[in-house]
Amino acid sequence: MLNTFIVGGGRAGLGLHWPVLRKLRALPDGTDRWSPDPPVVWDVQDIHEQALAEGLVPADSLAHAAKLADPARTVVHLCTPPVDRFATLQELADLGYTRIVVEKPMTVGVAGLEAIDMLARVRGLRLRVVSPWLASSLTHELAELVRHDALGGLRSLSFTQFKPRWTRTLRSNNHTTAFDVELPHSLGVALRLAGDARIVDAALTDMRIGDTVIPKMGSARLTLQHHNGVTTEIASDLTSPIRERRIGLRFDTGHVVGHYPISDVDHHASLTVHDGAGGGTATPRILFDDALTTYIDHAYRDYEDADRAGGSGGWDDYAIARRVVQLLQEAHLMAAARDARGASADDSAGGPAAGASGPRPPLTGVSTSPLTGVSTSPRSGGADHE
Repeated sequence: MLNTFIVGGGRAGLGLHWPVLRKLRALPDGTDRWSPDPPVVWDVQDIHEQALAEGLVPADSLAHAAKLADPARTVVHLCTPPVDRFATLQELADLGYTRIVVEKPMTVGVAGLEAIDMLARVRGLRLRVVSPWLASSLTHELAELVRHDALGGLRSLSFTQFKPRWTRTLRSNNHTTAFDVELPHSLGVALRLAGDARIVDAALTDMRIGDTVIPKMGSARLTLQHHNGVTTEIASDLTSPIRERRIGLRFDTGHVVGHYPISDVDHHASLTVHDGAGGGTATPRILFDDALTTYIDHAYRDYEDADRAGGSGGWDDYAIARRVVQLLQEAHLMAAARDARGASADDSAGGPAAGASGPRPPLTGVSTSPLTGVSTSPRSGGADHE
């Protein structure tokens, strides 16, 4: 039986992970899976009253938590900002914790990734990286379509990830660019469905609120070329007045449009398959899709199975998360180079570069493709799980 220790009492830790864990612990068939000891939480800020109100035991430090939640029988949920990950992981390893579920993104940059890799190998850490879209019912259905070639070969994927994120961006610097908010979800799915890829184009825009400018937190755009020839287009806009998480897949003989749940308030996805050979208009299927609950439930079951088998588990979410970090660093560098070229052209011309009409347009209000329904226009505390 496993206990829980939540590190980070912000949006991810207490707002998302704990409600899911509380729900799983209350299931009638889960009485033999969970330790009778109460879960523990720690945050750099004083959250004692909030923790007690939630039925959690507040710890004064990581070392204190190790006395409350036995490292040998506890799963850690690391829900702190990604920039602090290595130091916290190292301290957790020193205390004897090895089962650690890490919020996405796992870290910022390849240097941090390599340090975590080395720490995991040397200290025997069994790391999972929170990847609800990989556990999603919608992603499972899409993977089956790809695997069985029901509509022929896969040709392209496209993602639209729109939501207004003004308030959270103004009050928190947990994410430094729009690449790090929504794109870890879609990148992971693209890698799962179409295999490894390289970045061929990347761009960022600023978030602007009156005279306030938050650099690189407005919108993000990525184009990937997969090794098997499939292309992926991802567009995310954190200044959009609407919320939408949409995926489009184009095959040889048809296309598919799916919508992931837009938040934790409703756990349903939709899937519409358009078979070019069948004709007519397809009817959307509604799928129950409580992806974070499924992911955490599977993570605990996998840890238990690995304990019984004496192994470390064969999960692919860590490998995919590693690749996501690498690709996002390439995207940062490519977007920075694009901005540098644009600034240089503006300076030499005394204004916008020749042939340009000004700054890149925002992603809001872009037109959509009739084929996939996806945009075709060019265009401090705990971690915030998006």
